[in-house]
Amino acid sequence: MIILDYSQIALSNILPFQSDIKRQSPEEIKNLIRHTTLSTIKSYKKKYGKEYGEMVIACDGRTYWRKEVFPHYKAMRKVNREKSELDWGLIFDTLAELRQDLIDNFPYKVLHIDKAEADDIIACLSNWSQTNNLVQEGLFSSPQKVLIVSSDKDFIQLQKNDNVRQWSPMQKKFVTASKKEVQEYTITHIVKGDTGDGIPNILSKDDTFVSGERQKPFSAKRLPEFFEKGIDACKNDEEKRNYQRNQQLVNFDFIPENLYQGIISSYEGTKPNGDKNSVMNYLIKHQCRLLLDELEDF
Repeated sequence: MIILDYSQIALSNILPFQSDIKRQSPEEIKNLIRHTTLSTIKSYKKKYGKEYGEMVIACDGRTYWRKEVFPHYKAMRKVNREKSELDWGLIFDTLAELRQDLIDNFPYKVLHIDKAEADDIIACLSNWSQTNNLVQEGLFSSPQKVLIVSSDKDFIQLQKNDNVRQWSPMQKKFVTASKKEVQEYTITHIVKGDTGDGIPNILSKDDTFVSGERQKPFSAKRLPEFFEKGIDACKNDEEKRNYQRNQQLVNFDFIPENLYQGIISSYEGTKPNGDKNSVMNYLIKHQCRLLLDELEDF
């Protein structure tokens, strides 16, 4: 199974063209996003399809369950985008339109589930694969190979499973981690939080980033104790409460059970709508001439 992080891959293709996008018309921007995203999806199918099998495209839902349990989750991203010169409204509208095009015309499972982020889909399918859709080898069965295509470091957590690998498009290499590194990364992520997602460290208040305050500094000297004791290394009730807050938000083992079941049901119930003919017609309609020459690779 190849699982693509849709938004992350699409946006990583857009960012190198930022200076060009500022000068382009809306239609030119839409064509650029469409062509680069489809070309990238095709390249991973061609390169890894034989070894890893089916392609699953994981998309962010309209709302996130994490925002329900932590209202400040990713709150600063909207603010930062409003300061950007890029037309993010057009970019996200185009990605939503292309997502539907992938559902309607291409031979892939595209999962778009309300309250689930692509991260949730990728984590749930990776863990589910350990005991489902096993590969029969003689008298024995084993989990199928899973390739995650994303530059998000959070997926290091999933390498606790031996059959899971991650390719980082940004770094252009496989991201690897030992079992010890997985455990230490997860604990570090919990205690230090995640600035990009608006999650403060365990010493800081929930609204630290949105209020413009600075985090209370967390000493790296304390990490070994957390590696050994986990939450029991907390010094007081406030630290413990914030540890639990962050654990719920960043540790994939804490994805709500009902969402996990919804993701698996969606995966099992989704059948690709497209075939080579529908892909060809789509590429002709949108004048993707270069991609038409490589139609078989889709």
